[in-house]
Amino acid sequence: MTIFVLSSLLAILLAVAIYNSEPSSYAHRSPTYGIGYVFVYIIAAFLFSFVIIYLGRKKKLRIFKVIYSIVVAYVIFYVFLILLSIFLYNVYAIFTVSIVVAIVFFYMILFRNEWYVTDLAGFFLSVGISSIWGITFGVWAAVAFLIAFEIYDYIAVYKTRHMISLARYAVDSDLPMLFVLPENSGFTMRGLSFDNRGDGNVLMIGFGDIALPSIMVVSSAIYGISHILFFTVLPLAGGLIGMAVLYFWNRDRPAPGLPYINTGTIAGFLIAFLAFRVF
Repeated sequence: MTIFVLSSLLAILLAVAIYNSEPSSYAHRSPTYGIGYVFVYIIAAFLFSFVIIYLGRKKKLRIFKVIYSIVVAYVIFYVFLILLSIFLYNVYAIFTVSIVVAIVFFYMILFRNEWYVTDLAGFFLSVGISSIWGITFGVWAAVAFLIAFEIYDYIAVYKTRHMISLARYAVDSDLPMLFVLPENSGFTMRGLSFDNRGDGNVLMIGFGDIALPSIMVVSSAIYGISHILFFTVLPLAGGLIGMAVLYFWNRDRPAPGLPYINTGTIAGFLIAFLAFRVF
């Protein structure tokens, strides 16, 4: 819950900075802008899962991990580039710090990965994805995007079950794709597998379960920027309620997170929309 709130708020900060840098590019976009990409991203998500499962079965995920780590490092570079640009004016310092941070994350993920490295990488990855997609999508396109993905998530976990296979290969191959939240402070990733979590309880939730509902929060905040507090707090509150339901009702088995969390954030946005745009 803390990761969801903090990543969403930081993503809004970045999105507002991007919005203010080019207001003419975003101010007149239709609320349905980007809706045509929904099915493209669904297909991309399916293909991404297929590639990981295929390479996992062939035991060739090592090279994929390198490529994936480069992508993660690039997104982290982007996040720090925009974030530091808000507070610093020295271009060389901004680029230097951003590059160094990205390289450190790339090295740590590949050679010194631990749960806190994975979680920090996932945090900044979520911030980067939700800030860009949140400001790119119109708010109704974001609603359609989240609905499509919660349906996909439900099918992928309970019907085709390929999302469970994806999570299994990600954990067993040490791919940073899930937040790892251990109950024991001395927990280590060494020897961790999907079926063997070591001593104590370990909660795992996919990066997408944080990043995708955060897109709705960001898109809502930009859409209702004149009432940004309500258009931020209400989707966040809805997402937190969805997380609470997910946690207490699905503790003992793998469950799709997006049907709960996405539905909550959408409901929060709709309440804000009805309160400030309809009534």
